[in-house]
Amino acid sequence: MRVEPLQSIPGDGPRHALTVDVEDWYQSCVDYDAPVTERVVRNVDRMLSVFADCGVLGTFFVQGLVAERYPGVVGAIAGAGHEVQVHGHTHRPLHAMSRDELREDLVRAKEVIEAALGAETTMFRAPDFSIGPSNLWAIELLVELGFTVDSSIFPARTAHYGIADWCVGPHHLVLGDGRRILEVPVTVWEVGGMRLPTGGGGYFRLLPRAVLERGFRAATAAGRPGVAYFHPYEFAPDELKGYPEVARRVRLHQGLGRRRAVERMRGLFGTLAFGRLSDVLRSFGLATLAAAVAC
Repeated sequence: MRVEPLQSIPGDGPRHALTVDVEDWYQSCVDYDAPVTERVVRNVDRMLSVFADCGVLGTFFVQGLVAERYPGVVGAIAGAGHEVQVHGHTHRPLHAMSRDELREDLVRAKEVIEAALGAETTMFRAPDFSIGPSNLWAIELLVELGFTVDSSIFPARTAHYGIADWCVGPHHLVLGDGRRILEVPVTVWEVGGMRLPTGGGGYFRLLPRAVLERGFRAATAAGRPGVAYFHPYEFAPDELKGYPEVARRVRLHQGLGRRRAVERMRGLFGTLAFGRLSDVLRSFGLATLAAAVAC
């Protein structure tokens, strides 16, 4: 497999992709075998309301278990004009699965999401950005199953995921037989010889808003799209109540910044142009296989 960087040419349209990983916090972060709860429905409804109020559209990577238990969530997302794509089925990290286990997970997720959506899915994001140096072979399965866009490789090394020095802009991953998939990393800000995660998640809750904006503006200045990622539960201030068995340290870390998250998101939408991932790729001319250049 080789990495083929791309030349992007900004045109009319949104500069930054708004993406959401739709999952239930306890099931996806604490116990993969726990049932998905109705909390995810309430959290998605809240997020859809905020997006509608701000006049923005995004791409929702939906977990298969969510679509299976609450197919109406998929309909609500699509009905509001957002894209629906795939976030795996069980939320188990990809590097913890064998090829056969991963194939089964992907096929099941694709089946239940497409059944609820009534349309094909072509984009994927791995739970917890769990495609890394040890399991890049997962890309081969994505291509085999018909995915054309992936956003799973985090282009910086963190304590739990990511690949140091990976290409920060959109690029093709080309298999040995010539088949390819467009890889679109989430935003990191290259500053002072470091890569600072500014794309979303816990970083969105904890970093100063000015730092987050600088990360996205730097992407624009470099001629590449920014990619933000969020989770519906991050905008529920009381999400962690009712889980006494969860360690206090985890509740503290996961709870920091939640009460101001919606306000911060509104501020970000008011200063930067966000849209669906497909629209952003089209805006940058990346839907038509741009020519290869250096990262």
